[in-house]
Order: sequence, then C-alpha cells, then structure tokens
Amino acid sequence: MKSYVSTVSMWFKKITMIEILLIIAVIYLVLGVLFVIPFLMKGLNKVDEGAQGSTIGFKIIIIPGVIAFWPVLLSKWMKGNRNHRDTEA
Repeated sequence: MKSYVSTVSMWFKKITMIEILLIIAVIYLVLGVLFVIPFLMKGLNKVDEGAQGSTIGFKIIIIPGVIAFWPVLLSKWMKGNRNHRDTEA
C-alpha cells in the first residue's frame, strides 16, 4: 500500500502546463465572481460617477466585463477611496 505522501507527490508530477494554466484561469475567474457583488453595490459609483443611479439592467450587462477586468477595477476603486480620504482631510 502506497503512502499518502507518495500518492500526492505522484499527482503533482503528472500535472501538465495546460492544467496549471487552467487552474490559474479558474482561480482568476472565481476571484472575479467574488468581486462582482461588492463592486456593483459600492464600488461602481466610486469608479465611474456617470454610473450613479444606474439601472439593474446596466449592472447585469457589465457583469462579464467586471469579472474579466476585476484587478483593474479594484485598483481604480482603491485609488478612488484614497483620493476621497485625501480631499476630506
């Protein structure tokens, strides 16, 4: 009977480059999906003032783009928060 450690190490040896890329893509998309809800609820208005009062239809339409570009939008959201705090001080 093989030990658990040898089974795990054998599994890691069998991973191909394609599988690694797919795992990275899945992690990226999962993080994007997790980012969508808080962004649409709070961050959208801070990133784009023109989206103030936008309809639910608009928010549904931009979901795929938010998932794809979540690192860029997160960066803009954080910069917007910093600029807002600087102007209040």
